[in-house]
Amino acid sequence: MLYGTDPEVFSCVKHGNINEVISPALLEVDGQINPCGGDIKHPVYIDEKEFSWMMDGVSFELTVKKPLNNSKEVYSIINNSLECLKLFLDKLTWKGEKLHLVKKPVVHINPSEYLSNIDNEKIYQGFIFGCDPDEDGIETDYECSTIDVSTHIFRYGGGHIHFSGNEKLFNYSRPAIQLLAIFVGNFCIANSTFPEHEKLRAGTYGKPGRFRKQIYPNGDKGIEYRTPSNSWISYSRTKMEELFYLGEKAVSYLDDFEKGRE
Repeated sequence: MLYGTDPEVFSCVKHGNINEVISPALLEVDGQINPCGGDIKHPVYIDEKEFSWMMDGVSFELTVKKPLNNSKEVYSIINNSLECLKLFLDKLTWKGEKLHLVKKPVVHINPSEYLSNIDNEKIYQGFIFGCDPDEDGIETDYECSTIDVSTHIFRYGGGHIHFSGNEKLFNYSRPAIQLLAIFVGNFCIANSTFPEHEKLRAGTYGKPGRFRKQIYPNGDKGIEYRTPSNSWISYSRTKMEELFYLGEKAVSYLDDFEKGRE
């Protein structure tokens, strides 16, 4: 099995208990940061040998540049990349307030900070949901659509997990996702330290069967399990080992359909 992940986190200013997101695009409009690569929808702001951080909507999204072999490698690259992003954000402010790295499933947004620049494509990307199509392995009548969220006051952080190295993941993607929902999805929900955030996110991005089929740069076929929030990226090393053990167990049932039906 090979793994990947592209979790989303946020740069925020704090107002009491509220984390208000200040997007990469807004920081770019303010002249504080500039992209070093990527494209108009996903500009890259940090580019290192093993990972990069790009914009996705109003979040910073991690890209891991090579497949990972085990949970230890996942744990290491997540923590190294988060430390890099934190150092990057420590140098930035918004209207005199310090920016903070927030690794929670839900943050607030103040649309009035953005809407005067809504004609800027990068700003606009933060006010639509569903711009890249996905599928659902449980709700068979699901159809991805683009939603205008210009008046919606929350934004949501995903913690997508990629599984490859077994082509049955790609060829039998719907049963694969159903198994991952049972083993991985339930584990993430049960161990989240933000249960109320998970409930909020479930109205849009947290449905149990969301996925994309993927063909990776190395030619491997697999799936991106899109249901989990970003809460698991703060797990301890031991708990992250449990998470990926359950992922392996779920995939093992694809190799033994009879056992999987029990």
